[in-house]
Amino acid sequence: MSASKKWSAYCLLLIMYLPLSCAYYSTSATGSGGIRSVAVPLLDNESLEAGIHQALTDSLIQGFVSDAALRVVEEDQADAILQGTVLEIKEEPFTYGGQAGAEQYQISIFVKMAFYDTREKQTLWELDRMRGYGIYDAASQRDLARTQGIGDALRMLAKDVVDRTQVGGW
Repeated sequence: MSASKKWSAYCLLLIMYLPLSCAYYSTSATGSGGIRSVAVPLLDNESLEAGIHQALTDSLIQGFVSDAALRVVEEDQADAILQGTVLEIKEEPFTYGGQAGAEQYQISIFVKMAFYDTREKQTLWELDRMRGYGIYDAASQRDLARTQGIGDALRMLAKDVVDRTQVGGW
């Protein structure tokens, strides 16, 4: 076989296999042709903390808007719906210092979340007890410090939920 025929055969094989190297791969729960929009209705609240469900709903919406992988839309337009319930809030001493008692407190927010595909009519993932937490100083202005701790817990939960929608809930 002459060198030009070998070269032609090589080029032909390369052209045939080139499209295969461009195959689509994704670990995203949204995948190709998948979920492109999400609705985040107001979460339920079983905790004793008034307004926490609204604050978490707002944090989740902000998380999706910042991430920009999914558009936040109304339920009747959504490819998926994120549903959830704030189960409880626990506040516990985190660090101790001498006789003064607790120096820092940890505030944990526990939620139940589910991500539902409206087109396929199936739950993509569900977690019965997710946790987000924040830590605040006992020596600071307690109400302000506690509010900042709750804010940290809400941001942690929102990031975790948004990340789970991208990787299928693992």
